[in-house]
Amino acid sequence: MKYIVKDEAVIEFANRIRNGVPSGALFPGKMSDCEFTAPQRELIRKARAELRATRKASKKAEGPSTSEEEPISTPGEPKNKPLTKLRKMLYLQSGRCFFCSEPLNEEEASIEHLQPLSRGGTRVEDNEVVCHRSLNETFGQMDLKRKVEFILNSSGKFHCPRAQG
Repeated sequence: MKYIVKDEAVIEFANRIRNGVPSGALFPGKMSDCEFTAPQRELIRKARAELRATRKASKKAEGPSTSEEEPISTPGEPKNKPLTKLRKMLYLQSGRCFFCSEPLNEEEASIEHLQPLSRGGTRVEDNEVVCHRSLNETFGQMDLKRKVEFILNSSGKFHCPRAQG
C-alpha cells in the first residue's frame, strides 16, 4: 500500500536534511511505502545535494587532517578508499560487468537490481549485481525475464551500450 505524503511533511523533511538532523517519523509509513509527487522528490533531491555541498565545503575549509586516526600519506602513495558497497560488489565480480563480462572500472559501474525495486525487488545481495552504468540505464524498469531474454537474444554479439572509446 502506498501512502500519500503531504507537502508540509516533505518541506519539513527537506529542512531537516539540510540541517543534518535526524528526520524522525514525518511520513505515514516507510519512505519506500510512500508515494511522492515529482516536485516532492525534486525537493528532497535538492536538499540532499545541498547537504552534500555543505559537507564538502566544510571539509575543504578544514584542510588536511593531522589527527592520529587518519595517517598522513606520503606523496605518490595511493590513499585507501573506504570499501563501499559498489566497490565490494565489483571486487566480488572480479572487476567485470555481470552481463557482458568485460572489465569494468568503478567510474562506469552501477548497481543493477535484477528484479527492479519498482516491481517489488529489494536491496539485498541476491538481487544486486554490478554492471556498466549505461546498461543499467538501458534496462530501466525491465523485469528479470526481459533482461535475460535480451541477453539470450544477443547470444555471442551482446555488448554493453557504453560509449566506445
